[in-house]
Amino acid sequence: MRKWTTTIVTTGLAAIAVAGCTSSKKTEGTPVSPPATPGSSSTQTGGGGGAGGPLAGAAFVAAATTAVEKAQTVKVKETMSLLGIPLTANGVAKFDDQTVAADVTSSTPVGPVQVIIVDGDVYVKGLTKGAAGKPWTKNAGESKDIASALKQSDPRLALKMFSDVGTLKPVGTETVNGVSATHYSVTVELAKLAKKFPDLASVFNELIKQGIKTQDVQLWVDSQQRPVRIVTSAEIPNPAKPGSKITSNQTVDFTDWGAPVTIQAPPADQVAN
Repeated sequence: MRKWTTTIVTTGLAAIAVAGCTSSKKTEGTPVSPPATPGSSSTQTGGGGGAGGPLAGAAFVAAATTAVEKAQTVKVKETMSLLGIPLTANGVAKFDDQTVAADVTSSTPVGPVQVIIVDGDVYVKGLTKGAAGKPWTKNAGESKDIASALKQSDPRLALKMFSDVGTLKPVGTETVNGVSATHYSVTVELAKLAKKFPDLASVFNELIKQGIKTQDVQLWVDSQQRPVRIVTSAEIPNPAKPGSKITSNQTVDFTDWGAPVTIQAPPADQVAN
């Protein structure tokens, strides 16, 4: 159970940054908006139009990265379904230069799991039963995988997957969590993602072997081209039944860009040796 829980936590954290970086079936024909989700309302324009018009991937990434670096902080909410289990992850991230601090709490089959990364150290609460009064572990065995995923919570890394996609196709203008946003439909190639995200290359390459080569992503950006929502519906290998697949639906919302956040290590007397 602990191994499975660690997998869920890592999956959820990775999704914060590279939501949609697993593969989904390519939708044929004209891109369409996915079903409405809570917190959004559509004012979609006809004919694939929409505010802003088509965007070149490289130009979008350059503009969005500049806006993200200016903001430096963001709140993140991720919801997904894996093996029929609804999962959520909520947290904040703060990034400066090439460093990332984050505080994320995920739901798991064994209860909430909180992960804090600060000053290069990873603190985890909820995966193991610690000594009385010491619910946190520091840089424990599972921390390597979790740290790798959590460091990816830097939105600048998420933006990289759009740099080589060619054109981002406009779908319409919508309100997402109270923010006016332009909705784009994007198709990315898994082979290119494997090169951009070496830590996830084995996952992408396995999917490519199964004949899944492209990923369709729905992306919403605000007036400054910062991501406000990324939605995917992905088919991935079933870890419980080799050779079969499961569907993982993911929605990641980015809100409160630039708002003050506080990320601190747990009190030392609550951290097990």
